[in-house]
Amino acid sequence: MIKTTKTKTTVGARCNVPLLRRTVLIADDEPEIIKFLRSIFVKEGYRVMSVRNGRDVLKKVKKGGIDLAILDVIMPVMSGMETLRELQKMAPRLPVIVVTGYGDLQSVREAMLLGARDYVTKPFDVSFMKATVRQTLGKRAASTLASIGSTPCGG
Repeated sequence: MIKTTKTKTTVGARCNVPLLRRTVLIADDEPEIIKFLRSIFVKEGYRVMSVRNGRDVLKKVKKGGIDLAILDVIMPVMSGMETLRELQKMAPRLPVIVVTGYGDLQSVREAMLLGARDYVTKPFDVSFMKATVRQTLGKRAASTLASIGSTPCGG
């Protein structure tokens, strides 16, 4: 069981292991989309950062502290696909969800081959987007715990 509060997340019903609040980076060239996603994820208890192009994504990720990136495919300066390609070099374990208004099969395939964890088309269902982020971050937490040979309760 995962329980989220305003300041921390705890894992497990019987153990109370604090985890840092997760930080979601949203990259989209449309301010309305950023504002909309920000409001959704802040209400869910995430810290949210946002940028409007791929180059700024790379700068934020390089500074550290990002747990998940949500990338629009069409952005100025550097496209979402170019950004995803660079992220795989600099932060290969960072989970990325690609979002686009153009859900053609070729771009879906390209995003997945480049390492995206998921691909969501606009307009998207809010419940689906929240579940996708929750599931993606859950997989990352489980992978991190497995890589250090631990369970949340020290077992």
